[in-house]
Amino acid sequence: MKIKKYFEENKNRLTILLLALSGIVLIVASTMFGRDEEDAVTEYTEIGFYTAYLEERITDLCNSLYGVSDTQVFLTLDCSSEQIYQNDSASDFLILTGDDGDMAVKLCEIYPKVRGIAVVCRGGDIPRIQATVTDLLAAALGLPKNQIQVAGSS
Repeated sequence: MKIKKYFEENKNRLTILLLALSGIVLIVASTMFGRDEEDAVTEYTEIGFYTAYLEERITDLCNSLYGVSDTQVFLTLDCSSEQIYQNDSASDFLILTGDDGDMAVKLCEIYPKVRGIAVVCRGGDIPRIQATVTDLLAAALGLPKNQIQVAGSS
């Protein structure tokens, strides 16, 4: 009898408590089961790290110029990397056998060339700075100037 009276007196509190608990359960369930495996795992490749490294170096280089700041860089690459393996006269590749199984001997990996660069920076709308940044990046990366675009930011 006391329990029934308690529920009747605290009906609003219990309703709010049940709604809050339901919300928490839904949030926890959505984080555990609501994501696709593709969304949950971000795959980083060597090319992704290479691109990020180049963009960071170019950003630092541009920000070191007088009149340039807040630089953002976007690169496009020619293709994916090329891997060079040791050839053997008996087969296509020199194969090493070890505890982990057979593996080809990779001599080196050639990273892709930069196809184009877009730079957005404070000061990039001034023709003198555009020319300086374009000349600098053309010389540093061996690109023709028509593959480099510099624009100003607000």
